[in-house]
Amino acid sequence: MKILHIGLLVLVIGLVAVSGCTSSNNSNSNSNGNSSSSNASASNDVNIVVSYSGSWAVDVSGPFGYRSLSGTGDQTNNIGSVTGSVTAAARKTEGGNGLLTVSITKGGKTLASQSTSAPWGGATAVATGI
Repeated sequence: MKILHIGLLVLVIGLVAVSGCTSSNNSNSNSNGNSSSSNASASNDVNIVVSYSGSWAVDVSGPFGYRSLSGTGDQTNNIGSVTGSVTAAARKTEGGNGLLTVSITKGGKTLASQSTSAPWGGATAVATGI
C-alpha cells in the first residue's frame, strides 16, 4: 500500500511540474515588414514595448523584482498585473543610429516613454502609481 501511495504522489508532482512549463508567445509581422512579438495580455497587465529595428536589451524592475529582456525589432512584452512603480531601462546592443523607444503601457495607455538615437544609446522609462 505504501508503494502505491508513493507512486501516486510522484505522478501528481510530475503532472504539476509539467503543467507549469507552458508559455504563450505570438509572433506576427507589421506593415513595415519588421517582426513583432507579443505575449498574450489581459487589459490590466503592464507591458514593456520596445520599438527599434536593431538588437536591444531591457532591464525591468518593480515590486515583482527584476527581469531582463532582449530581442531584435519591435516587441511587446507582458510583465503581468503590477501595482506600484515600474522602471524599464533599454539599451542598444549594437552601434545602430536608429531611434530606440521604450514604453510602459497598461490597458492600451502609455504610462511612460523615452527614446534615444545615439549609437549604443540607452533610454529609461519610469511609471509610478500604476
